Amino acid sequence: MRNFKQLSPFFLILVLLLSGATRSTEEQKPEGVKLRGTVVCLAEEMHTHYKVALFGNHEHLYGVKTEEGEYYTLLRTSLAEALFVDERLHEKDLIINGRVFPKTQLLEVTRFLSIKDGVVHDLYYYCDTCYIRAVAPGNCDCCQAPVVLIERPLNKDSLIPSP
Repeated sequence: MRNFKQLSPFFLILVLLLSGATRSTEEQKPEGVKLRGTVVCLAEEMHTHYKVALFGNHEHLYGVKTEEGEYYTLLRTSLAEALFVDERLHEKDLIINGRVFPKTQLLEVTRFLSIKDGVVHDLYYYCDTCYIRAVAPGNCDCCQAPVVLIERPLNKDSLIPSP
């Protein structure tokens, strides 16, 4: 009986290994996605579709509504900042590359493009003085002049874009 008590932990481990049990601490990785849709205020979308009561002056909770009607919440990162602050981008049909985190609908944007008249366009901000690209509106990091939004077809060949 004494030997059985000493061997019982080993039997338990053996049974778990044979049963194919996996470790619960197995790391899940974000999934790369490519979405087509528009930037929306998720709170307003929920108000429209489900009659969620909102304060008249509410903070916007930005996300992406895909062509399939799925919603993803945007994480506010440096690469996504333009989607939060430039309302012109909310009017565009976008292709958004990014990562969705396990068991969530949280979207980390890594790149976004627009579709205009059926043609895919690159979107970025540009300083005409310094010839520097930026990922969000504001002032040029070099000369502090305002950068301009450039929407340029992907198939154009030019090293120095102009507005």
